[in-house]
Amino acid sequence: MRLALLALLAAYAGRRPASAFLAWPSVHRLHAEGCAFRWRSSGLAALPTASDVSTDDFMKQLGHASQIIPLLHPEGGESISDEDSAAMLEVLSRQLGNSDGIRGFFAVYLTSPESLTAEEVPEVLAEAVRSADAKILVPLACMNVLMPTAMTSIHQDAELKECAAKTAANGTKILRLLKGNEDVVNNCRAILSVCHGADEGSAELREYWEKFFGNYNYEDEQRKDIALAVAEFC
Repeated sequence: MRLALLALLAAYAGRRPASAFLAWPSVHRLHAEGCAFRWRSSGLAALPTASDVSTDDFMKQLGHASQIIPLLHPEGGESISDEDSAAMLEVLSRQLGNSDGIRGFFAVYLTSPESLTAEEVPEVLAEAVRSADAKILVPLACMNVLMPTAMTSIHQDAELKECAAKTAANGTKILRLLKGNEDVVNNCRAILSVCHGADEGSAELREYWEKFFGNYNYEDEQRKDIALAVAEFC
């Protein structure tokens, strides 16, 4: 399964970068290094600074994410103290306050072993997502559903299809945190219109998503799958 996941990520890397899905081999190398750093550290010593996650570029954000994620999912089901939660919330809120931070965090999180085995999104992450600027976060969160959903039909290998489906499900969990948000509704309506070749919803958003679909050469099968994936948010 690990080899299949790495192959899936390599396939994402071969497509034009738009969302969290970029530089996948680096993502997993950095995540492994971050996990190792976690075990060499104690408590919040592994957290990057709020200043770093506010200003660093995409590649550095990948490293920051690999340090944060193990702290969100403590081993053995241990609970996170209120003090630690507050510290992580500050850092996550800063990271999700800019495009590079959002893309870097979710590039690692959506395929991390911790998130793939967790039934629920950690509350501190959920709070950071809900408090983020929807104008920045929502289009990227939508892409993190669309891209792996499309890959489930593009891939022919069964394991790669499964990996893409799991990543899409993880992206959907994040988007559901914002379900009912006006920006989510408007973007998903525009996406649905593009999938169906309709002219409903915002013309500006339809043009944005039509260009996105064209960049990735999504065909009828991908558009059908994407329409099913976003329908619940319209």
